[in-house]
Amino acid sequence: MKRLLISGLLCALMISAAGCGGEQPTETGSVLDGLRQEIGTDVSSEGQSQQASKEETPQVDLYQEFQKGTAKAKYRGTGDRTSYLEMSKVLEAGKSYTMDEIAKAIEKVDEYSEFKLSSDVTYSEIDCGEDGVPELLVEAPFGEEFRLCLILKEIDGELVICFAQDGWSRSYVEVEPNGRIISGGSAGAAVHIVDYAYVDAKGDYQFYYGCEERMTLYGDLYAYVSGEDYKTISTEGLDAEHLGVLDYYFEADYQNRTHYYSYFVMDDNYNDVTTDEDYDDSNELKKRFTEAGIKTYTRKEMEQKLTDRAKEIGYPQK
Repeated sequence: MKRLLISGLLCALMISAAGCGGEQPTETGSVLDGLRQEIGTDVSSEGQSQQASKEETPQVDLYQEFQKGTAKAKYRGTGDRTSYLEMSKVLEAGKSYTMDEIAKAIEKVDEYSEFKLSSDVTYSEIDCGEDGVPELLVEAPFGEEFRLCLILKEIDGELVICFAQDGWSRSYVEVEPNGRIISGGSAGAAVHIVDYAYVDAKGDYQFYYGCEERMTLYGDLYAYVSGEDYKTISTEGLDAEHLGVLDYYFEADYQNRTHYYSYFVMDDNYNDVTTDEDYDDSNELKKRFTEAGIKTYTRKEMEQKLTDRAKEIGYPQK
């Protein structure tokens, strides 16, 4: 009520001055000072005073506090791609942990008890989605063989774990400065797997695509159709030493994948020498896929699918 009264008085003063046709009073300080004393604040800069008080409140850097062990990050379960050091076995969704608490939770699981967190944990600032808002990349080695990668993001005043994946001697995980994630591994010299994903500006994990490469097709070829269902394709009579198959998928969960197959031809030095003619219907490997009821895709067709997929999920192209 006092503020309404004061506003009315100020308006009355201004109208009075204008109505008299005279100049604005030059000594208005005494009037305003009296009003300020009555309401206990500076009328002309009330918003600025409130903003100044907010700026005086120290802002806590949660990323630095996490590094010091005084802040915790919430495990949501989303973006969890761990395969050996499975976070879902040791952390509870919705609960927050320091790095030491994560390490202790891992050690409590019998099969992980031998893995101890190394002291040389590294912390790096990255920019997921390239929006100028930083995230924190944590790389935590457990002994000499295993490494756990985490991406933390401050969301609504708390830290959350947006991504988790482990690497070991037969697999790797790399996180780029813009949040792109490349991971993979091998199952011997002839089988290689690589997955591409990223964490977007909102902190959501987005799986781009994965591909399993099988080189030198000796023995039967098991081509998965969906889930764990597969077709057996014989490679008998083929020039198996110079053939390879690519199995593409757009789902992170291997049990719910749709598979897209392509193939390629190699020379004696494993260089790709595939030509457009190799995708003709007369190609013997293509015939065997067709007989099994599985469509194969040319290189250009798969490139278009990957381009469309990148646009669909906003995958960073830089």
